[in-house]
Amino acid sequence: MLFSEEKLYRVEFIKPCRIYESHSLSRFRNSNILDVNNVSSKKYGVIPEGIKGWGIKKWSKLYFSPDENQEGLEFFTPSEQPHILISLKKIEDHFYRKLEG
Repeated sequence: MLFSEEKLYRVEFIKPCRIYESHSLSRFRNSNILDVNNVSSKKYGVIPEGIKGWGIKKWSKLYFSPDENQEGLEFFTPSEQPHILISLKKIEDHFYRKLEG
């Protein structure tokens, strides 16, 4: 049970949500560090409006797990690892809604 994942509810973002700052080193996991055009982009580190996923409980903590194959995932997930867990503490004060099912 320690490694099990429990899906609690569906989530959809109704406004963009910044999960890390554009000057953070975390943003480079999503882009090529040599791409000058993307270095100054304010899109990285932001969950775009319309992204859907699950609120889950894993390791006794709460996370948001985005659905795969959505447009806009490249701005906040590593390209080689689209399935990530984002702490619900990072998004709890942002605009999202819980969906049925």
